[in-house]
Amino acid sequence: MQVSDLDIKIILRPNNSLSPTGSVKVLAVLFLILLIVATSFSLMGAWLVLPFAGLEILGLAGAFYYVYLHSNDYESITITDENLIVEKKNYKELTTTTFQRYWAQVIVRDLEQRHASGRKIGLFITSHGKEVEFGRYFINDGQRTMFARELRQKIRNIY
Repeated sequence: MQVSDLDIKIILRPNNSLSPTGSVKVLAVLFLILLIVATSFSLMGAWLVLPFAGLEILGLAGAFYYVYLHSNDYESITITDENLIVEKKNYKELTTTTFQRYWAQVIVRDLEQRHASGRKIGLFITSHGKEVEFGRYFINDGQRTMFARELRQKIRNIY
């Protein structure tokens, strides 16, 4: 996709503060600590601690692997003279939705939540029956409201 000087591209990414190498190091340290504790308990006669310690480290490794798989996820909006293009990458799936900039609307509305008492809002871009939610996992409610206001201005002001 070609982006000219007049175009605007906004990219949202998760905060990946721990590198893959750092994740392996943290997991190794946790494994050593868990092994020492489980071995000491098994020497005292509580041998059933060992299988549960193994399950615990497998669960932690699975969680670290899941985070690693989603470390390159992103959502982006590209505003050109005529179009507003929304790209969403989730693991291996990349979806692209194109709206005509003139007709695109930015809507902030409440989302239904069954289990939480707090309200949650969503930022949606809509036009001609198409609707895409933006920033669901990368920004909070306050940031969504501010971002919607700025996005409305950017959509109107490119000529």
